[in-house]
Amino acid sequence: MKKLLDIAARVSDQAEVFSIRKDSSSLDMRNGKPCDMSASIQSGYALRILKDGRIGTAYTKNLLSRDELVKNALDSLKGRVEASFSFPGPSEIPESWLPDESISRMGFHDLHSRSGKVLDYLNRKVEGQINVNSARGIQDMAIMNTNGLNFSRKSAFMYIFASLLFPNTETAVRKFYQSRQAGDFPEKELDVLMDLYASGLPEASIPTGSMKVVFTPDTMFTLLWRLSAAASGKSFYDRVSPLQNRREEKVFSDKFTLYGDPADPLEVDQHFFDDEGILAKKHTIFEKGVFKNLVLNLDYAAKLKEEPTGTGYRGGMWGGETVSLPPMPQLSCSRIAPGNVSFEDMIKGIDRGVIVFGVLGAHSGNILNGDFSVGLNPGFYVENGEIKGRVRDGMVSGNVYDVLNNIESVENRLHDSTTGGMYPSILLDDVSVAAK
Repeated sequence: MKKLLDIAARVSDQAEVFSIRKDSSSLDMRNGKPCDMSASIQSGYALRILKDGRIGTAYTKNLLSRDELVKNALDSLKGRVEASFSFPGPSEIPESWLPDESISRMGFHDLHSRSGKVLDYLNRKVEGQINVNSARGIQDMAIMNTNGLNFSRKSAFMYIFASLLFPNTETAVRKFYQSRQAGDFPEKELDVLMDLYASGLPEASIPTGSMKVVFTPDTMFTLLWRLSAAASGKSFYDRVSPLQNRREEKVFSDKFTLYGDPADPLEVDQHFFDDEGILAKKHTIFEKGVFKNLVLNLDYAAKLKEEPTGTGYRGGMWGGETVSLPPMPQLSCSRIAPGNVSFEDMIKGIDRGVIVFGVLGAHSGNILNGDFSVGLNPGFYVENGEIKGRVRDGMVSGNVYDVLNNIESVENRLHDSTTGGMYPSILLDDVSVAAK
């Protein structure tokens, strides 16, 4: 990296080198039998140069020719993409924890063994198809620039994802466990999964109309996707955000607080700087319903004449090669602050409503405007505080700026989400529900 940076420094005003290496393995078991095994190593280098107020970029998976990579970055300056920011200098960060060696030692045998424990436990108590997906991964990331910044971090994770499929369907209830050290799926969480499965075995008909709706942690991205787009510095710079000119204004119920906290000791991907070398710390977007802060990277912070917020990250929900993607404003390690009601009491308080455990079509609707219309996959119908069964072919729809003003209660604990982040379940009132 240092040699590449030195070459780039000779032909530019400023330069930055970003490198990443990911080593991962996964095992999928369908109905108790292994159906897919994969292992991958992804690595690469990304170069950004600033020259005469413009930015040039290039990347490679294999650093075979540093001169050619620098030439590609210089050639990209012809695109005349303006850059009014500078790369950051060095700063003090807390000492990062080192990846647990138990993750690095895990192989397919370990994944199979831990998945098998989940299968054995569930098979003793449930009749039906059980799918278990497991994986482990290790990541090394480093960033260096000509202003003296030189950061690196290592991370490791493992997860197990258990699914109980309803008879003759691909619809399932699921539970997710992840850790930064090798561990087994907590049995008490598997007990919760089995109880949910039993509740959803009967099929229930639901009326069409407005009613109470619970969004569970794995479906929270349906709402947060809309809010992330609106709070992004890009949307503010383009002047298309519904939150434009609403800073410090109460936008949602005071029961709603959204923030990111990469430095949280409980975070599996705990880290102290973003993919541009800016310190990453707790960053609040909405506090008790009040819109507080934008999500900014270096580029949009400079364009909006604000300070960067340590939320410039490469990658996104659609995947892709990390080094090929530019750092964009993205909230990392997101959280919704918990409330004071247990999930069980939340359900008991519903006179008529739906629990959303999975969604189809979260990408539909005007995302920036906050609109959503999603299929239930699955959804459970609740009447007089009791789950009556699983809903077939149901939908919920609305606008986040309406439904998040009608929060009845927020669960008192956080859960890891399969889509990233840690969230409670949220009970919303007066949401549109439709059934076929």
